Order: sequence, then C-alpha cells, then structure tokens
Amino acid sequence: MERALALTQPLLDPAETRSAAAQIRALTLRGARSVLATADEASRLQARLVERYGATPAQGDLLDLDTPAADPHGASVTPASDALQWVRGE
Repeated sequence: MERALALTQPLLDPAETRSAAAQIRALTLRGARSVLATADEASRLQARLVERYGATPAQGDLLDLDTPAADPHGASVTPASDALQWVRGE
C-alpha cells in the first residue's frame, strides 16, 4: 500500500495528497469511476440495483431450475400466482 501511495502521489492534485487518507479516498473514487466507465451495460445495471434497492445478484440461471412437482395433497404448485389472483380479486 505504501508503494502504491508513493507511486501515485505525483499523479494526483496536491489537495488529494495532503494525507494518506485523502489520497486513498481520491484513488478509490477514481478507481470506482474507471470501473464503472469500462463496465458493460449489464454490470452497470446490476450495480445500480444493488445501490438503489440492496438487491442481491442471483446465483445460477432460472432456466436451469426444474419445474416443481405436483403436490400430492392437492395444493396448488403456483402459490405466488394464486396470491396475485387473490389480490386482484379474480
């Protein structure tokens, strides 16, 4: 870390290097801007969803999931759909 600070100090504005904390902050912000500028659209959208809603990225692919088996007790296998129909008054 010390070497990184020493190497980047001449590249930054003196106001950004008045302390190690200020320099680390400046480097962090520049790094974040650089990552965002070079990220593809899907990555930027995912970052905005995490920032705005605290959304956690999905793990895996929904298309890889098996369809649920029918419930042997006769209950619906689509409780979310049933709940939406109830809310809609259908």
